[in-house]
Amino acid sequence: MAELPPIPQTPLHHIYICNVCGSDHVTRDACAAWDVAAQEWVREVAFDQSWCHRCMSATRLDQVVLTSPITFAAPDTGPYPDRATSRG
Repeated sequence: MAELPPIPQTPLHHIYICNVCGSDHVTRDACAAWDVAAQEWVREVAFDQSWCHRCMSATRLDQVVLTSPITFAAPDTGPYPDRATSRG
């Protein structure tokens, strides 16, 4: 019996969203340093502080899996069903 070729694995892509409103319009504070050889700014560290530009406030980020280039799977709200809001 001939051996079947391995099934190619597509890498999972993810996105970070605001844990309050579900928006992916979020950022994190970071520190960058000038790399003389590369002639560009290089990120040295990303800090814990994150910001949601939809809520206009500090937030905690949830990591969710992208189900297509433009959509993502909603995170499990766990014991807080009131946090399940519209995405975008």
